[in-house]
Parts: sequence; C-alpha cells; structure tokens
Amino acid sequence: MSDEKRSRDVPLRHAAQGAGGPDASPAHHRAVLPVDRSVLWTPIRDPGDPDGPAESGPYELFFARSALRRIGSQTGAEENRSSFGFILGRLYRCPESGVHYAVADEIVPAQEPMSEDAPDPYLLRAWAGTQEAFDRHGGVLVGWYHVHRLLGLILSEGDREMNERYFSRPWQCCLLSVPDPARPMGAIFRPSATPEGGGDVPAPFRELLAVEAMPSAGPLPTALRWKNYVPDREVELERDGDEASESEVPVVVAPEPPLPDPTSSMTLVLPDNRLEHRYPRLPLRRKSIMWLLVIVAVAVGGYLGGLQLFGSGGEPPPVVTAPVQRPPPVAPEVQQFMDAATELEEAMLGYEERRQDFDLGRIGCELLAGGYAAADDAFVVMAGSYAGLGEAVTDSLSAEYERLTEDTNQLNQHFDASRCPRPE
Repeated sequence: MSDEKRSRDVPLRHAAQGAGGPDASPAHHRAVLPVDRSVLWTPIRDPGDPDGPAESGPYELFFARSALRRIGSQTGAEENRSSFGFILGRLYRCPESGVHYAVADEIVPAQEPMSEDAPDPYLLRAWAGTQEAFDRHGGVLVGWYHVHRLLGLILSEGDREMNERYFSRPWQCCLLSVPDPARPMGAIFRPSATPEGGGDVPAPFRELLAVEAMPSAGPLPTALRWKNYVPDREVELERDGDEASESEVPVVVAPEPPLPDPTSSMTLVLPDNRLEHRYPRLPLRRKSIMWLLVIVAVAVGGYLGGLQLFGSGGEPPPVVTAPVQRPPPVAPEVQQFMDAATELEEAMLGYEERRQDFDLGRIGCELLAGGYAAADDAFVVMAGSYAGLGEAVTDSLSAEYERLTEDTNQLNQHFDASRCPRPE
C-alpha cells in the first residue's frame, strides 16, 4: 500500500479504535449480553445451500432500534435523501460469558450522495464533516451504510475495497439498503469469524429494544422492514411516533473480570435461523447469590401472604427469617489465575487485530511483534499463576488453562509463519 493511502487511512482507523487511537486497544465496557430484549434477524438462506450456517462474526452485533429507524428514514426511496452515512457505537464484553459485542446506537448521515467514481476523496470529505458528532458520541466507528438503487444486495468493487481498507475491524460492518417500496431489502456485511470465511455474505445481527419497549406479551415491535431477513420471534412494525430511548444502551456493570469457563466463546454460530446458546452456566458465586435472592423473595412473599390471610384477625404472626449463608469467597490464588487468564485473552484479542492488519499489508513486523510480545508476556504470567494454584486447581480451571495454551500455540504458529523476527 502506498504512503499516500496509508495517510488517508489514519482518521478512520483512529475512529475505529475510539479514544485509544490506531495502535491501542479500544475501550470495552462491561455489560451483560442483552439477548433477552433483542430480536435476532437472520438472512434467508441461499436455496442452493439451505443448511449452511449463518456466522455472526468475530463480535456479536446489536443495532439499537432507534438507529435502524433513522437508517430507514435516511435510505428511503426519495432521491433527495442522503444515501451514505457513518454508524457509531460502543464495544462491550459480557462479564458472565466473555462474549465480545458491539452496539450500534447512532448514525451520522453525509450531506451529499456517495460518489462511486472517487470513493476515497468522498469518504474522507464526508468523515471530516462528522468530527463534532463523533467527538460528542464518545464511542467508536462501527461502520457505514449506503443505498444500492441499481446493484441490489451485491457489494461493488468499490464497496469491497472500502471495507477492506477502512472497515475491517472485528466489530465493524457495512449496511446496504435497497429501498424498493414493494419489497424493501437490506444486508449487513461483516468481517468473517473464520480465516476461510468471506465478508461478502449477508450476516445476522440483533435489533436491540429499549427496556420499556418490551411488551409483557405478544409480538415485539421492530423498525426493520427488510423482506430478505427473518426474525427468531414474532414481531410487528412499530407504531409511528415511537421515540428513541437511552435505556437501549446496555447497563454497564463494575469492571470485574469474568470467571473463565472452557465452554465460553467469542463467536456464536446461528444455524437454522435460531440462536445456538453457547454461553457457560452461571458461575458458582452467581448461583449462590441467585439462591440467596430466591430465599429472601420467598420469605417476603410469605410475610405478605400472611398479612392478606390474617388481616382481619388481629396481629399478624411473627416473621421467622430463614437462615442464609454467604457464598464462600474465591481463594486468592484462584482469583489471581482468573485475572491472568482475562489479561491473556485481552492480549490475544489485541494480537488478532494486528494480525488482520499485517495480513492486509497495513502494518509491518514491528507492530505485529509488539502485539506478540504482549501476548507472550501475558501467557507467562498466566502459566505462573496456574502453577501456583496447588490444591486449589479444579477440572474447570485445568480445562481453561489447556484452552488458553492451545490458543497461544496457534498465535505462535501465525507469528512464526509471518517470518518476523521475535522480539528480544
């Protein structure tokens, strides 16, 4: 890649990382995966391959319903509407499952239609006009959207080049819209979760609803009108006048490291238009807290029931508090291993991002070696903490150690194949 193209990459690459800049890992908020208030939208399968799995991508992708509503209004059938814009959002990691996900919650439309003849100058000119909105949002650049009025749901050569050059981060996407009044269609294109996958196949995503928008029963409201995607539950088009809500954004929890579990995965595969749950069972500590809440709820319910039953008979019977036990604390050496395992996963994720840049020719050996050194140092710390477990070691912790060791071995194999000199 020429030096001129590299210099043009900088503003958008910086925006993809957020405040961390192009060479730092982007900030991840800790928040539980909000699948309970979302609709999974899966592209209708190719008739020639009806059983092929639909991959969700390296990150789970959520679109706030308000963002989909605004994209729909911007990509309508009217010719004078803007046909291009940027998608902003935030990055999260679920403290229970370890799954990384992105939430697209804001769009910034461009002020002029997209130029297919000169996409690079147009893209940078359009991005320059969004700086104030991006700074005010404070998140990361999740992707871009535009209209295909003639090409349909096919990525053009210009689209592919822009995705590869500017929007190839694991959390980024490209949204195409075909504003046909009779049969509106669209598609989400994302980086593949597997090396052999491609980024030119429509991918599934989740529409995220606000807390107060969730009905107690019946279909869920949706802003999506695409006819080529199917939901995983019953939905109905939202009513006119529905407003956006801040409660669409996941609730950030304290930055407590997640409990390692060998069944956790950062990539979910969605076969047969249904979510295959691969999240680990609740850790023992969380189960104990849940049982504590159940016992307290039963005691309170019994007390209130007694008031109703004996309300006319004078004084209510005394309430006997059920004895409860606090969950046993985690041993310091176990907590140390869990923290080290989390640090190693973060370091491997950082290396994976640099690996993609290196394979595309965007960075050289120096930056790749820096990511490798960080992961190698984190592995040494993790291995030392595992050796210090002693009698506290369990089958679950052993399985986690073996999984991380195997992942580190694969990382080493890639670095060796790069022919870059090992850092001293």
